[in-house]
Amino acid sequence: MTQKESNTINLEDTFFLYGRSSKYKYLLKLSPTTLTITTVSNENESRSLPLNNVKIIPIDDIYGCLCMKPLINSKQCYLTFYQYVLRPPQGFSGIFSKKPLLHRSQHIFSYGKYNDYDTNHAEVIRWHRHIVQAIYLRRNLPLDIVLTKRDKRALVFVNPAGGAGKAYRLVMENVVSVWSEAEFSYQIVITEYAGHARDYVQSLDLSEWSGIVIASGDGLVYEVVNGLFSRNDWQEAVKMPIGHLPCGSGNAFAASIIRHSKQPIAESVEKFVVQSAILIATHQVLPYDMAVIDTCDGQRVFSFLSVEWAVIADVDCDSEKYRFLGGTRFTVEAVKRILRPRIYTGYIDYLPYDVTDDTVQRNQITSDTTTAQLHHHLLPLNEPISVDPTTSKWRRIEGPFSYVLITSKSALSQDTVSTPQSTLADGYLTLQFIRIRGSTRLNLAKTLLSLSDGKHFEYDFVEWMPVRAFRIVPAATDGNLMIDGEKVPYGPLQGEVLPSIGRCMGKQPRVD
Repeated sequence: MTQKESNTINLEDTFFLYGRSSKYKYLLKLSPTTLTITTVSNENESRSLPLNNVKIIPIDDIYGCLCMKPLINSKQCYLTFYQYVLRPPQGFSGIFSKKPLLHRSQHIFSYGKYNDYDTNHAEVIRWHRHIVQAIYLRRNLPLDIVLTKRDKRALVFVNPAGGAGKAYRLVMENVVSVWSEAEFSYQIVITEYAGHARDYVQSLDLSEWSGIVIASGDGLVYEVVNGLFSRNDWQEAVKMPIGHLPCGSGNAFAASIIRHSKQPIAESVEKFVVQSAILIATHQVLPYDMAVIDTCDGQRVFSFLSVEWAVIADVDCDSEKYRFLGGTRFTVEAVKRILRPRIYTGYIDYLPYDVTDDTVQRNQITSDTTTAQLHHHLLPLNEPISVDPTTSKWRRIEGPFSYVLITSKSALSQDTVSTPQSTLADGYLTLQFIRIRGSTRLNLAKTLLSLSDGKHFEYDFVEWMPVRAFRIVPAATDGNLMIDGEKVPYGPLQGEVLPSIGRCMGKQPRVD
């Protein structure tokens, strides 16, 4: 926000609260960062002021503002502010949970300072324009977005099969009203088949859209991301901001974005969707890390989330048959795998993360760069990696393993924290694993139960480290390997971090 733009947002006037007694009037003061509401006595009334007669609302808490006309002939006009804020639970619910709840409120003020409707309406329109501008400027959007995409719509993909078939209903019942109040412009596309979103974005005119929103689980995010990377102009396409409405089973991308903002994630699916819808409507554009992945069948794909091997991949893959259960499917399969764990033999090569490593991808991509060139440390999969400490920085971890997870984000689902220290853009991947030592069942049970709050890192049998690149080499020919929740051919697989290559719709943590 420039100083010149900030200085233009400075209004003050007197309103009445709609539906309330006229014994009080309200002095509204708008600044670039706050809306201050002061209760004052009506000059025609002799009454004492209520306690706490000054309320200060941060602009960051206001997601929408609308002007409204009266239902009957009147000189007055109405101005409505919409808020969603996190508040401590009250009453009976507060006994069982201290987790803040998402609370919606609206403030409807009537304005009738002048003797004719048109003048009052013009003044309310001026307030609306300045409030919308204040909200917009607080987003601190990149210059390319401000100059070319301010009045563009967001493209919203809705997977009707997402969330056990509830995705469309979740959007219609919980998102549409929020975006209407926020005046967020969008167009919905209902996906009709697997791969539809990928096909759609491959031929998309990027100049027509402000961003892409996915209303589904992480699978559709993976599809869209790889569709953007498959374009000839992928260098520009991957700059398209991506938002996620958590309407699927896992919803790790949405959970990681909200965790990055330091907000607690709403407990119910519906409130989680609303929370994400508000964030998208008022989003900042944030960079996020990805990884380039080479699979044993010669494919190169792009991961925004994770690579899974061993029991964590078994749970993710084999729970598909319980998809009708929604997120509960992971719990059902996890119990089965703890009781009958599978042992995975093989080894993992990795390149430790070094903050002094100057081979970071950031700002090194040009219009001539191909996706085949998007790595610095990877060799062809059929070439062995030297792990001789005298000549190479690569290291090797020998199995067997019961659990292997490599992530670039903090969450694996709404209620699973895989890597608690992670942000959206750390510049490295986090490799974590459990080797076969001691009681396998007990160690797995402790780990999977602790994933709800990320405290599994406190166990000494959970080993972890930041890495720049990795290679997984299974010894067997049968097993599960998953990339962002999608099964890939089983065999050697390698990857390397792509720091800050993507852009998402998120929020930086607030500094009060």
